[in-house]
Amino acid sequence: MIDFIDRHGLSFPSIDDRTGAVFARYGVPFQPAWVFIDGSGERTRVQGSLDAASLTPYVEQIVGEAT
Repeated sequence: MIDFIDRHGLSFPSIDDRTGAVFARYGVPFQPAWVFIDGSGERTRVQGSLDAASLTPYVEQIVGEAT
């Protein structure tokens, strides 16, 4: 996967999950994907890329719940 990312100049954050264990654990069928886990362990999965404006509400919700 790293070769693919380098070859295509992709800039979104990625993990090296060659076995697929992490993707399977969090129900991620493909990248890009985001999995947000709040303080109680509840997961929210979002498929597709997120720009800063789209990412902010997810982060703010998790941070707000933590305070």
